[in-house]
Amino acid sequence: MTGIKVVRPSDRDSGTAQTAGMIREAGVSRETSGATTIWSGYVKGPPGMASGVHHHGDCETAIYVISGRARFHFGPQLERAVDVQAGDFLFVPPNEVHVEENLSQSDPVELVVSRGCSGILTVNVPDPREADQA
Repeated sequence: MTGIKVVRPSDRDSGTAQTAGMIREAGVSRETSGATTIWSGYVKGPPGMASGVHHHGDCETAIYVISGRARFHFGPQLERAVDVQAGDFLFVPPNEVHVEENLSQSDPVELVVSRGCSGILTVNVPDPREADQA
């Protein structure tokens, strides 16, 4: 494909990899624009949600918070956390297992997520905190 490509909200790909507790729509991807080294999309977390545990393989991920507040849990036992709010950027390194938590019980959190890789890569994994209880 050559030239500039516009991807309208109605053109986003909701068939992209999903994780429980969040809604992902690919904006710029191989499927929507022919992109080969970047994936960028819209992610929405419903009020009070916490995503499933996941990582993004060897992809570097940049997140921009459009609206709302979220907490990202990470670390070997998801024991570390950082909070973000509208206007913040967040960097998630490759293979970093994490969980997104919407801190509002009434409003969604909306994010623009971009990954430096050849396609969306999401690997849903077991919750490491549950392994300690077995």
